[in-house]
Amino acid sequence: MVRPVECSTPNATIRDHRVFAGRCEGDRHHFRFIVSPEDAEQLSDLKAFTRDLMVQAERDLGTKLDWIGVDHWNTDNPHIHVIVRGKGDDGRDLVLAREYISRGMRARAAHLATLELGVRNDHEIHRDLDAQVNADRWTKLDRALAREGLAQHDGTIDLRPGGDRPPDGDVRSAMIGRMQELERLGLADPIGPARWRLSENAETHHAGARRAL
Repeated sequence: MVRPVECSTPNATIRDHRVFAGRCEGDRHHFRFIVSPEDAEQLSDLKAFTRDLMVQAERDLGTKLDWIGVDHWNTDNPHIHVIVRGKGDDGRDLVLAREYISRGMRARAAHLATLELGVRNDHEIHRDLDAQVNADRWTKLDRALAREGLAQHDGTIDLRPGGDRPPDGDVRSAMIGRMQELERLGLADPIGPARWRLSENAETHHAGARRAL
């Protein structure tokens, strides 16, 4: 099920996404990302969680943000797609560092989730990662990988060591294993050592598979 989440503006709350689209006319750009905290289904209110995250982003960036979100509950892992206007509250073009979108927002979301749900132990984390590598559904790993692709202008998911890529360790190993599985399923294309691009229908493929069960 897909439902709209209220827009947050400097002066009001607006539910009509068409009004938001009208405000975006003339913007040079906008920003898209997915709010998909681990164990989202255990959060008391994912919409409230997203609003709290956007308030934190405003503090980080030093500007009010004009945004809209749509929440998805038709997968095993509820999540919210967010679009942010490319304008700050001073009317100037908003600039967001790629690192903040791919890493900073994720860290803020993880912190908020931990405040509500508590800290998971290493065994729980390892077990969860292992289960996602070969899962026949759209997983938290998949969403993290999709964010990696969105953070790059050409959609490349680069899992080679070093640079600003995902850190070495269990998470990176699980990401590589998952991309190999998606490649086997025809949902990702290899473009070099530890580098892939996700198929455009990867998420909808898994959603359709779940509905068919």
